[in-house]
Amino acid sequence: MNILYLHGLMSSNQSVKIDWLKEKHTVFNPLLKYKESGQSIFADLEELIENNTIDLIIGSSMGGYLGFHLGNRYQIPTLLFNPALAKESEFKPEVKIVDNTSILHTLVLGQDDEVVIPSQTLQFLKANNTNFVYTFEPMGHRTSFDVFKKYFGLLKLGNGEF
Repeated sequence: MNILYLHGLMSSNQSVKIDWLKEKHTVFNPLLKYKESGQSIFADLEELIENNTIDLIIGSSMGGYLGFHLGNRYQIPTLLFNPALAKESEFKPEVKIVDNTSILHTLVLGQDDEVVIPSQTLQFLKANNTNFVYTFEPMGHRTSFDVFKKYFGLLKLGNGEF
């Protein structure tokens, strides 16, 4: 399976999560320089998707924001950890907004997240008639490797399980 992994604002494109995914999957994990090239990030990711087959988008925080909009635009399922959908930030890249109620967004929200407030995320999703499922985890904004593996392992898309 081909996975696009989008890291958050203060994170890196290198992690144990990505290394673990690469053991069984092809992972595209571009370095996203939100503070330097924020306005071109979405277009760069569109080009990556248009030149490769992507089966799943995984995103965390600001990467979850991008992943949500890319998933809608290209009809690709997502797994999003504390996506910054409703959060304002001077570094938030511009995106192309496409309404899409058919693609499924799976969200894992930290019940103690003080960076991306879960209730605001849910309000955003409901206001935009989004097709989504979500769960709360007893965590803050950061997602542990164990939580990441748990929810990746629970995903089912199409005829197969990941």
